[in-house]
Amino acid sequence: MKKSLIILLLAFPAAAFAQTTYDQGLSFGARATVEADWKLASGLHLLAHEETRYYSGSEEALHNAGSQDVLRFYTGVGIEYKLFSFLKIGAEYEYIYRLKNIWDMKKDGTVEEDDEWSARHRGNFFATGTFQAGDWQFGLKETFRMTYRADDVNLYQAPRTALALKSKVSVKYRGWGKVIPFAAFEVRNTFNDVSYSATYNPSATANKDKYLNETFLGYKHAYINRYRAQAGVTVKFNKHHEMDFYLLGDHYKNKEVDTNREGSDSWKENGLVLKSINWFTGNMITAGIGYKWSF
Repeated sequence: MKKSLIILLLAFPAAAFAQTTYDQGLSFGARATVEADWKLASGLHLLAHEETRYYSGSEEALHNAGSQDVLRFYTGVGIEYKLFSFLKIGAEYEYIYRLKNIWDMKKDGTVEEDDEWSARHRGNFFATGTFQAGDWQFGLKETFRMTYRADDVNLYQAPRTALALKSKVSVKYRGWGKVIPFAAFEVRNTFNDVSYSATYNPSATANKDKYLNETFLGYKHAYINRYRAQAGVTVKFNKHHEMDFYLLGDHYKNKEVDTNREGSDSWKENGLVLKSINWFTGNMITAGIGYKWSF
């Protein structure tokens, strides 16, 4: 029993932290997608897409001085190959351009607003398996994701390249001709968030004294940061043109670290090291529409 407790304490050094969880409540979003699918050879397809996403933050997010509105543009190109009748593999590059509307709440209760653009580069590597049972089609898609932030990053708060794995199960019903209802459930794991070892000092009043013996451990923290459910319908006009209409429900959990840019080694010079580690959770409902052209 003692050995098990020691292993748990070593595996979760953040257990000694004072960590606050903020519930950002319910927010809403919308997205529109245009896709193209070129058949290059038997089983080999070239894929491309353009997508716009918009998220509107909740009142709770405003009170926590978070991002209130987010607009994103995704431009992607990739390739997919059917290894077997039931298995496809592929890879994709995405360029992401992101606008954040930042709300900064001052001590006097006033709010300052500013816009901030940032660019990211993403690689997706995926495998999709399907199983047919009469009019029902079941699927499992595993996607390994690498997202590189091209903007200025405090590497003691977040990694330059974030790694994640998305696991998605889906079902479609093909018994209604050109109208195909579908549903899906997805779990997303982040693999390399920042990790610290420190002891919280509850009596401290200054930021530099809130944590004792703080040490940056690198990018070792892995956890599930999103659950997503989706339901919708595909209208297949013919073999070349189809449209999707759907709703997404997200439950998210994001970790935010506040520390100085130089890290723990600069404590004597700057008087600032690890100031806080907070969690932001919430739920989001997104309405989406998509058009796909296959040729």
